[in-house]
Amino acid sequence: MCGFRPAGDEAGFSIQMYHNGEIRGNYYVNGSVDWFDYCDKDRMSITEIDAMVKELGHEGLINYWYNIPGDSFDGGLVKLSEDTDVLDMLVFVPDTRVINIFLEHVLACSQE
Repeated sequence: MCGFRPAGDEAGFSIQMYHNGEIRGNYYVNGSVDWFDYCDKDRMSITEIDAMVKELGHEGLINYWYNIPGDSFDGGLVKLSEDTDVLDMLVFVPDTRVINIFLEHVLACSQE
């Protein structure tokens, strides 16, 4: 997972992870924020993000969304579901050193 990265490292960035809330329109409400610092874009994957989410105590079906700080939240969320999505997200590093990830818990619908 994320750990120590030397200063000035082009591959280093932080993830600001929003969880325990929900996406309502243009806002993430009723949630918490945790940071994962010193992440390495060369080692980042959807498996790595899954491990972060588990470290925060979340299980079950969860959608991951991200945006880049400074971008408009309105329409600015992009879904993360596989490693190619993570690679697309990491194009913004090192221009930005912080990426916001939002967790959306998916409720399983019961069929009658």
